[in-house]
Amino acid sequence: MTHRGDSAMRALKRTTSIGMLVATVAAAGLVPLAAGQASAAPPAKAAGYAGSCPTAGTVTQGWHSGHDGVDIANNRGTPIHSTGPGTVIVSGTASGYGQWIRIKHDDGTVTEYGHMYERLVSVNQRVSSGQLIARMGSEGQSTGPHLHFEAHASTASTRGMDPVAYLAQRGVSLPCTPGSGTPGTNFTTWGTSVRVRADARLNAAVVRTLTGPTPVYVQCQKRGDSVTAEGHTNDAWSYIPALGGYVSNIYIDHPAAWLPGVGTC
Repeated sequence: MTHRGDSAMRALKRTTSIGMLVATVAAAGLVPLAAGQASAAPPAKAAGYAGSCPTAGTVTQGWHSGHDGVDIANNRGTPIHSTGPGTVIVSGTASGYGQWIRIKHDDGTVTEYGHMYERLVSVNQRVSSGQLIARMGSEGQSTGPHLHFEAHASTASTRGMDPVAYLAQRGVSLPCTPGSGTPGTNFTTWGTSVRVRADARLNAAVVRTLTGPTPVYVQCQKRGDSVTAEGHTNDAWSYIPALGGYVSNIYIDHPAAWLPGVGTC
């Protein structure tokens, strides 16, 4: 197995041999071919984010047809955190909730937080993953202190998706403890039209396509099909929970073929 060289050499190689690279990786099925060709990649989807635990507590009600989110109960004043980076689009009072906050995340999804007694962010404020945004309360239609948490596909969504599955896709399992969820990004991909696959195989289903360099959290890595690009061959693949699949380590911007500090899947 060969290892990639230093960053300057990689940048030079990418600049001088981009035509050869595109032809090589297209043949391997890693990037779409020219428009109109049968093996073109599916349309790109926005990348997810590495999630953070919204609050500590006990899950007292889950998501179902009559309940658009999940309820997490704890003492009044328990900290509530943003599950990911984004921009606050709502922070104020609301019927039913008493008080609520909505955050539009960088992947276009929206998270919603209700019943807090104290809000600590304002509209148009930029927040980071895990940032303290409120304190738990029992405002509005509530029988005790808890966080009502919802996840929506977009600002146009009228029905929340399963928040447990939404958080799990971003590395967070409920119940959770703030600060113990998936950490922030630890690597960055390079290249365009990089395919994220369901397994570390070139014939595995494509679950996502990255349109450009993307900060990611690599949870673990394993051996799979060998991929050759820029004169280097690597059979290591990284699992990225926020994207729900594997990316060849060829496309992780790091000189090592096997990423340091990352365990085996």
